[in-house]
Amino acid sequence: MDSYRAPALRVDTLSVPAGWDRSEILALSADGILEISDFDHWSAPLPQIAMQALSEDLDLRLPPGSVIYPRLPKPNAALGVSVDILEFSITASQASMQASWLIVPTGGSASAKRSVASFHDAMSSAQPSAVARAWSELIGQLAERIAADAAAFKLPPSQE
Repeated sequence: MDSYRAPALRVDTLSVPAGWDRSEILALSADGILEISDFDHWSAPLPQIAMQALSEDLDLRLPPGSVIYPRLPKPNAALGVSVDILEFSITASQASMQASWLIVPTGGSASAKRSVASFHDAMSSAQPSAVARAWSELIGQLAERIAADAAAFKLPPSQE
């Protein structure tokens, strides 16, 4: 995104649906029912993993220095992004996510931008590894939309 001339941004918060906020990876059974995997677990809490993945995906899409990682202090002029993943669902052939996000400028007089979107990804299976891959793919699609929304904010003239 070479045309990005907005302030740096940081993902301040990210929440996932309560049913997915667990250490076990959920997978779809042969009967089409979500089941808790006894042996497949996330490496950390899912909201933390998703926040880190979203930050990394934004970092890939935006110019160097445009993303502040979650545990670093946020400069006064930076944008804050809060994300609520409202729904994540899987079938044998597709994963879908609905998310809402709010981009808030911490300095300046620009108003916040609120967005909601749905994302979809084809799935070849509903095994835990495919579920993890679907989360990753859909977080990448979310990063694309957030990057586009953030680009609408402009740097103050003194920082251009």
